[in-house]
Amino acid sequence: MPNSDSTVEDFCKDPNFIRWVLTPTDESNRFWQSFMADYPHKRADISLAIDYVKTIQFREIEPTQQDLARLKQRIWADIDKPARQTTTVQLIHWYQRPYWAAAAIVMLVASIGFAWWIYQANLSLTYQTAYGKIQEIKLVDGSVVTLNANSRLKVADNMADRPVREVWLEGEAYFDIAKRKGTKFIVHTPEAQIEVLGTEFNVNTRRNQTHVVLEEGKVQLSTDNQSMVVMKPGDMATVTPKSRQIQLKRVQPDLYDAWKASYIILDGKSLPEIINSLEDTFGVKINLSDSLLMNRKLTGKLRTDVADDCIENLGIILDANVKKTGDTYRFE
Repeated sequence: MPNSDSTVEDFCKDPNFIRWVLTPTDESNRFWQSFMADYPHKRADISLAIDYVKTIQFREIEPTQQDLARLKQRIWADIDKPARQTTTVQLIHWYQRPYWAAAAIVMLVASIGFAWWIYQANLSLTYQTAYGKIQEIKLVDGSVVTLNANSRLKVADNMADRPVREVWLEGEAYFDIAKRKGTKFIVHTPEAQIEVLGTEFNVNTRRNQTHVVLEEGKVQLSTDNQSMVVMKPGDMATVTPKSRQIQLKRVQPDLYDAWKASYIILDGKSLPEIINSLEDTFGVKINLSDSLLMNRKLTGKLRTDVADDCIENLGIILDANVKKTGDTYRFE
């Protein structure tokens, strides 16, 4: 039975889950909708597992002319048999035999499991985190990437042997890039390309914008509409999809990468900015009944280990009551 600790792989190996994805019924829809309501943090894993199961396809093999000829000959031979040789036989379909049905189910699960393993092997260079989860990834070139919740990182094949090391990011990640003589490292986002030699920086592509905050070293940033801009430590670059222009401002880098240690620094941030960050991290919705709360300036830190605790603590700081309905929190 699926539970709150089930992984993407567990779902993909579950015959009931596979049956629901491929041939959903009202009953199975109710079960999995109820499961996601009870464990909202598993929605991302379930969505990913659905994609994997739907991607697995079985190859159809065309019979050869020799196969067709043999089949035709066999059919005609059966038709030409004398009537006296025919005997009455009670026809029992294969699926009516319990052991055949059981074997078929075992073969189906085994096939899906094997296909899943092959699929995973081919996708070994793509990393995906669920809501509320952080993953540290050590790349083959010695670089270390810390992937924030609800984020995806695709890494180019044979990175260790390439003069240009490339990755593609959706979400948020902190990069600690290993220096390698004669090579460069490029991070692709929907709005920009970030080229580095050896440095540490944070990239956030959420809310249809790319934000790059440079911790140390040197970064060169470019877009389709703007040539290379060189960033210095303490710079934050923002690129929007509409203009594709790079805007720079000075910031404190540690305010933007505190998520690595599972907390958020409130200083200098507006409440909408904080709420957006929590919604992106936990996959929840946060509403305010009092619009005056939007103007509040906050200070301090919030732990982000557990969604309920984090949002309850934010309510205490705002002196507001928090009501939860499903995945939605309301401050009153």
